[in-house]
Amino acid sequence: MPELTPTLDAPATAAPIRPGETLRWAMFRALERLSDLRGNNTLGAFSVTPADASGPALWFYVTTIGELNAVAPMIEWLIAQRPDLRPVLITEHPHYRDAYLARLPQAVVCTSRGHSDDARRLARLLPPAMLAVAEIPCLPSEAPCRFSYAFLREARRHNAATLMLNGWLYHYDPPARLDQMERRLLERDFLNAFDVLCVQDAETARQLEARGAARERLRVTGNMKFDAMRRADWGVEQATRSPRLLGHLLASARPIVVGGCVTELPEQQQVLTAFERLRRTHPDALLILAPRHPENLERMGQLLGQLGEAGLRVMRRSQIEDAPLAAEVQCLVLDTVGELRDFYAAASVAHVGVDHNVLEPLGLNKPLTIRSGWDTTYPSYPVYRLLRDRGVLHECDDAASMCDYWLAAIERAPRIADDLRRTEEALASMRGSVARHQAACAPRIGR
Repeated sequence: MPELTPTLDAPATAAPIRPGETLRWAMFRALERLSDLRGNNTLGAFSVTPADASGPALWFYVTTIGELNAVAPMIEWLIAQRPDLRPVLITEHPHYRDAYLARLPQAVVCTSRGHSDDARRLARLLPPAMLAVAEIPCLPSEAPCRFSYAFLREARRHNAATLMLNGWLYHYDPPARLDQMERRLLERDFLNAFDVLCVQDAETARQLEARGAARERLRVTGNMKFDAMRRADWGVEQATRSPRLLGHLLASARPIVVGGCVTELPEQQQVLTAFERLRRTHPDALLILAPRHPENLERMGQLLGQLGEAGLRVMRRSQIEDAPLAAEVQCLVLDTVGELRDFYAAASVAHVGVDHNVLEPLGLNKPLTIRSGWDTTYPSYPVYRLLRDRGVLHECDDAASMCDYWLAAIERAPRIADDLRRTEEALASMRGSVARHQAACAPRIGR
């Protein structure tokens, strides 16, 4: 568990607006209008599904399905506390819409690239009584996504409670000139607009305080992912999109390797080479391979080309029904969005691509391999670092060592049981963040 710094109780009053905010906002809006005339690419992306949604709302900014899964227990708790509010999931990525609605059928999905006009349009349709920024970002344009100050400002105009959940810093520079100006003009206003800022560690809290966040509103709550990804009670009935397919895989005796978010071509090739070696002793083995961005047609083409060169009989999940998989299929490409975490349940052993979420398979008590070389700026890095430092991540940088570990997992070697025991002990010691988030946010959510 992270060291918790002492803090005051959550304030009963909303964060005050800083002097001069109106002028700074007017300056930014003038720059945004000028950018619009020059072809601002944040224009024209706004949509709401279902289109006729209306009424008081609970806004969540969760840009990807990964962020939604990472903070799901807290989102579900907030929804339960305020059943009078319609949950709205705000994202930049329209291809996540179906996965969001499968996860939260009662929700509204708003797609926006962060233009100020979008914030006003959303507020007219679904005025916010609460806003929760989940996982990222802690600063304007600080992550590879864009949550603009406009949405926070609109929430403050409606006297909404404003919460930062599971906050962490990427240390990215804003990618565009307008984003640079937004941070320069409005960074302190952005931080000041939150009633409560729940962050993963004390160093993040110190950095945000140095940049203008009020100390009394900061809470060091740990990383919620350690709670959210625990799925010891998972059952096939929870797989809303593939229950028959997964049920068949779970009942089969086939050795199954699930490779999640394996995106870079060299790592894909290493996984395929290790799988080829595995099939020498287990010819009936199945590889389930999930690329990071199945909507990227060029990368999908490259992956399918690699699979063809490997001589594997391949099926794509998007092209088959939810039905038992034919025995002759050697590789299932999981080219859908939002299903990977359920498919880990079928794994004899899992592999997670560099810079991605190791907790999804570990939360299902699955043996795991990874490669080294993780990027310190990725949101997966804090979890990777904590577990690496505890000695419970098995790094394999060549196909031979990867295959050896997979074989040990499939054959249930004693060292695998020891690895799983030590991993669960490490994970258990890091849980509890959801309860700390709830305690920090509870004073603000009922007004």
